[in-house]
Amino acid sequence: MPVALQHYWTMWNEPDLTAVRGHLDQAVTEAVEWVDPLHSFVGRDALEDNVRTLRTDKPEYRFAIASELDAHHNRVRYEWHMMRKHRVLLRGFDVITLNDLGLIERVDGFFGELVPLTGEASASSDG
Repeated sequence: MPVALQHYWTMWNEPDLTAVRGHLDQAVTEAVEWVDPLHSFVGRDALEDNVRTLRTDKPEYRFAIASELDAHHNRVRYEWHMMRKHRVLLRGFDVITLNDLGLIERVDGFFGELVPLTGEASASSDG
């Protein structure tokens, strides 16, 4: 696992809010872009604010990578779970882009699981 990704995921579970910035500095670029269905912002400071708010509002929530990493050309994707008391509250996946120094420069997050095609839609995609 890339060092930046280790710091990124440690940050989301960090109980000591004064340590969040240290993880961010090791994980993301100054101008990191972060997009999910609820939020979109640019910058390390904005990401830090988001993490601090979440850790303050929901300190019992934990986040974990729930799949193997799939990576190529400075892109990494993986499934994650948001949990409370060992119960999965939300599943999602991220696609991150790393810069040439190995820092995260973009996070594209998605909520939920992908829904397989069924019926006629599935048959029509076969060509």
